[in-house]
Amino acid sequence: MKIILIGSPGSGKSTLAREIEKLAQIPILHLDKLWHTTDYSDEAIDWFIKEQEKFMEENESWVIDGNYFNSTIEKRLSYDDVIVVVIQIPRHKRIYRILKRSLKRRVSKENRPDMASNFSEKFDKEYLDFLKISWTYDEKVAQRINDYEIKNPIIIKNQRDKENFLNMISQ
Repeated sequence: MKIILIGSPGSGKSTLAREIEKLAQIPILHLDKLWHTTDYSDEAIDWFIKEQEKFMEENESWVIDGNYFNSTIEKRLSYDDVIVVVIQIPRHKRIYRILKRSLKRRVSKENRPDMASNFSEKFDKEYLDFLKISWTYDEKVAQRINDYEIKNPIIIKNQRDKENFLNMISQ
């Protein structure tokens, strides 16, 4: 089973990935964790792509958590048996989740399991830009789904959809 999780920041991709891993014993690649271990250089982009390809080749089944449309989405979509899950929850809920996890991390000083340990989040202009990405994400991803001709993605809009998906993959 090969699963790609697509969704805006704060949509619940990483949480769903961990639930799939626990349920089906499938390894996860968190793209944010991988990317944020780099220095963001051109060499880092090459390394990032190679690491994703290596993960997909080394594992018969996998879950890839993250968008990164400009890196390996075409490779991820090239598998005949890939399941594309698009998480579409309301904007206000995504923003709330982002703010909640940021504040929680700041208070607890704990690293997120889906993020590089060296990643530092600051409440600055870059952070506001990140929130804006989440706010405007829906229009952009709809266009990307059309651009890549993603056929029959599984759309998760609420808890019931999520539970139905988890039940489907557990059978």
